[in-house]
Amino acid sequence: MPLVLATAHLGDDEFLEAFHSCRLRTSEFRHADHLRLAWLHLAREPFETALSRVRGGIQAFAKHHNLTGLYRETITTAWVHLLATHGENSFNEFLTVNESRLTSNLLHRFWMPEILASREARSRWVPPDRSELPKRAQ
Repeated sequence: MPLVLATAHLGDDEFLEAFHSCRLRTSEFRHADHLRLAWLHLAREPFETALSRVRGGIQAFAKHHNLTGLYRETITTAWVHLLATHGENSFNEFLTVNESRLTSNLLHRFWMPEILASREARSRWVPPDRSELPKRAQ
């Protein structure tokens, strides 16, 4: 199934502002929009700062919209890490080149599904149990 970027109508700065101010509707924050959030922060900030902003942003968005199951520490950290391994020039280029791989099946190359679904992985970082994540780009 193709990824749907629900916020395609927003420019990057407008998207970040709407997301971080919690003005974005929950229907506008789908998987591709999560990836866009991480991509934009990684493009603008060092990895640890970007991860912190993504992590805190999703937690605040979830709390504001009363979405108790939205935030998952291991999954969020994994996706931010995986995006940091790419060097495409734009998020649109990244999606075009990688869209078919950007599913939970990608994470299952590194973790057993049961581990990713665990309470522990929701609340804290659980290292991969199948294989190491690739090295981040410099």
